[in-house]
Amino acid sequence: MKEELDRKGYMIDEVVTMDLPHRRVVQKLYEAAVENVNKPLCLAAAERIAEKAQKGDTAFIITGFPVLPKNVCETDGPPGASVLAETLNSLGIETIMVADGLCMDVVKAIAPKIPVVKCPADDNTAKKKAKELFSTYNPSVLISIERPGWNGKQEYHTMRGVNISSLVGKTDYLFSYARKNGITTIAVGDGGNELGCGSMVGTVRRYVPYGAKCQCPCGEGIAATTPSDILVIGGTSNWGAYGIAACSSLLKNLDYKHDGKNELRLLDRIINAGGIDSVTKERQPFVDGVPTFINKLVVDLIWAIANA
Repeated sequence: MKEELDRKGYMIDEVVTMDLPHRRVVQKLYEAAVENVNKPLCLAAAERIAEKAQKGDTAFIITGFPVLPKNVCETDGPPGASVLAETLNSLGIETIMVADGLCMDVVKAIAPKIPVVKCPADDNTAKKKAKELFSTYNPSVLISIERPGWNGKQEYHTMRGVNISSLVGKTDYLFSYARKNGITTIAVGDGGNELGCGSMVGTVRRYVPYGAKCQCPCGEGIAATTPSDILVIGGTSNWGAYGIAACSSLLKNLDYKHDGKNELRLLDRIINAGGIDSVTKERQPFVDGVPTFINKLVVDLIWAIANA
């Protein structure tokens, strides 16, 4: 059973890390992340969730990345969060979505049955909100999916090195609070500027454009510094989240439900809610510039491996 799980886990990792957005850094990031767990990343994340979150427990799923100049949420992140939330709910784990004000409407639309709470951009208010959320919900695990992560000067950036700090709710405080209190943190990213990528700062600064030096006055680069217990790297973050969901289904011997047809429905839903592709800056069902038909093919491959 373990050998079969590992085999499928590595196959899923291979699919979700295909560099179809052509960033040319995914493999370097994946190699750095896998060194920390020495096993398939999606499977490692699923196993940690299964270990730490029992039936009736709560998981926070943090998502939403603003896109300039339209200042709206991108298509990468919320679909993956929705699929993972539904998978965890089917296992008896309650999920709460966390987003900032700018991304709230899109996140609510993509997961209409999941409660969504807002994290403020103001520093002091965000700190207070983090403590309030932990006190209210007592989560067993935090999962971030394509969520901005601050750099060494607590500034947030796009992949092109542009500062977006004024738009971003400071969800890094949630991860910081969790780690101080022994609560598991899992992150999904694809470029190194996402929340939870702090375990590979050196790799990001070395290989990712603007990783070491951004285009804003802070000059600190886009490399996110808040770490996570397990970091999953994908060609897009949606794919990484789907991989975790697929492996979670495998661990419980359940059918994995998210296929290409469901992917098209999710992409239509997020576009209708106002989401845009981060590369083309248009309201079209692309993810990080990857065309719709390729996203569908990748999702069907994950589905086929999980259900074989």
